[in-house]
Amino acid sequence: MINNTQEAGGVVNKFSNCINSDKSLTSNMSDVVLNANSVRTYAAFINNSSIDITLVLGDKANTTVGKGIVLKPRGGSYEINSNNLYIGKVSAIATNNCKLSFVECIE
Repeated sequence: MINNTQEAGGVVNKFSNCINSDKSLTSNMSDVVLNANSVRTYAAFINNSSIDITLVLGDKANTTVGKGIVLKPRGGSYEINSNNLYIGKVSAIATNNCKLSFVECIE
């Protein structure tokens, strides 16, 4: 895990299937990074670019620069885990072309 090695109560999260990828973002154009997934148990997003990326828990139609979870450049991250499990769409937007790295895990 990025920030937590265990979920609440000392139980270690376990996954049997993870997808590791990245998403190319086009300047000022929102895009879906992950589709809704009812079996998602974990996801992490890492900004390795040189600009802010705004992550939104929802559809790309609701995505605006700076209005959501702002991932700072060169390592800013956000994770979805059992403490904040979200299974809906995840979208992103940035002011310049860049890439957002991510992992999504299911049981």
